[in-house]
Amino acid sequence: MGARRRLDPALGIPLHEQLKQLLRSEILEGRLRPGDRLPTEAELCARYGISRAPVRQALEDLAREGLILRQRGRGTFVAPRNGGASRPLVLRVVISHPRWRIPLDLAVARWNQLHPDQPMELAVEQVPFLQLRGALMEAVGNGEAPDLSLLDSAWLAEFVALRYLRAVGEIDPAWETQALAALMPGPRSAWVFEGHLYGIPISMDVSVLWVRRDLLEAEGLRPPTTWEDLLRVGAHFRQPEVRRRYGLGPYPLAMVAGRTGGETTTYQTLPFLWSNGGELVSGGWVLLDQPATYETLAFLRALIWEHQLMPPEVTAFHREQAALWLAEGRVVMAVGGTYEADLIRQAAGWDEATFLERLMVLPIPAGPHGRPAGLMGGMAFGIYRQSRHPERALALLRQTVEREPLRAFARMTGRHPPWIHALSDLAGERGGFLARTQRWVEQGRPRPSIPAYARVSEEWQALVEDVLLGRRPLEAAVPRAAERIAALTGYMLPESHLFPH
Repeated sequence: MGARRRLDPALGIPLHEQLKQLLRSEILEGRLRPGDRLPTEAELCARYGISRAPVRQALEDLAREGLILRQRGRGTFVAPRNGGASRPLVLRVVISHPRWRIPLDLAVARWNQLHPDQPMELAVEQVPFLQLRGALMEAVGNGEAPDLSLLDSAWLAEFVALRYLRAVGEIDPAWETQALAALMPGPRSAWVFEGHLYGIPISMDVSVLWVRRDLLEAEGLRPPTTWEDLLRVGAHFRQPEVRRRYGLGPYPLAMVAGRTGGETTTYQTLPFLWSNGGELVSGGWVLLDQPATYETLAFLRALIWEHQLMPPEVTAFHREQAALWLAEGRVVMAVGGTYEADLIRQAAGWDEATFLERLMVLPIPAGPHGRPAGLMGGMAFGIYRQSRHPERALALLRQTVEREPLRAFARMTGRHPPWIHALSDLAGERGGFLARTQRWVEQGRPRPSIPAYARVSEEWQALVEDVLLGRRPLEAAVPRAAERIAALTGYMLPESHLFPH
């Protein structure tokens, strides 16, 4: 076998899945050839420092996929490749993290089981998430786009406008109609552009307020549902004796609120504007320069400087830092997303029961002129116009959203499935994280579906950072940002902005 690789429990992927992917790569890339004997279960346990149960599960899964043969008394061997009948069709895939390979591998196994005469394999490239959008744009520009890739819903309108992606209806109109009926309303609106579905959604999430349920209950406090509640809870946990009692840091609240956080800043702070009845853009208008915006940004600034509930450093936080502060016990509340559940649980070293006992999630609290809100995001697999095998790519992706694979992926990763059939199954598991948080995800709002969204989001991030750090007064920063967004989008500014009284 090739060079030894460590299995990492912190990845959030079961050890048997990691071992299975490692062995599969050894086989598909030719380092283990047909007829080669694999190490014994005991040897694999020693090699990777894991127990026998995940080793046995990985080998059983590979045997079901037809990649290995287990012969009693002789050992485990790499299976002949398709009996020599046909060579597999290879699909090029780009993802950001090993977790996104799980549904694809399940789909490939299912496809090859159902279609042994038309086998498929994956050639997977992994690009860090923060670099993924740029890497995909560069690949398309060079004429080297993959057959399919992972996509963030934030990029959809831009990629469609640039004609990077194929609509599902271009490949299979009948299935597109079925898919649109089977998707939850939020994901359907997020992934439909000009009447067509682009990409096959695999997960959905929503921005939330993470709260230490156990500490609030111990102090006899109600969870915050309004900005006023947030200040009340924060002020309580600012008290030195309360902080000492629980080993908390000097600030009770964390969020990602600057340019460094990138899209995560928008994901976490834009819902505060929505929760106060404000809007960024809507219906061809730039609506930023409105009283709700000034009030929202003044509130976020006051959380730092007046109420001292969070530090100025939040403007330089990276995308996971607020969640990690919560996991480390430094804060009692953190703005984040439902997709961070596994990150928090593992960073805190909690088992599932402890995680559910200690934490709760709430929508972003309501401002004086609105109601609780959340930004709904999610990930999908998109098929490129440069794809060499678009029909096969779609056939594979259809397998990823079948009931069992989708439900298994949701349970493994803690990501909400965006398909009605899978959500209805998980809703019955009342004690789990997915069931507890499903209603908040369903109530989330998607991002504005505009081709220039990425640039608009960057303007919002800059506005938030500049106001929170006092680089520009609100009265100058908001109109400036509104005008820049109007220039980027071609949207109109209200007359009240053009002719202020």
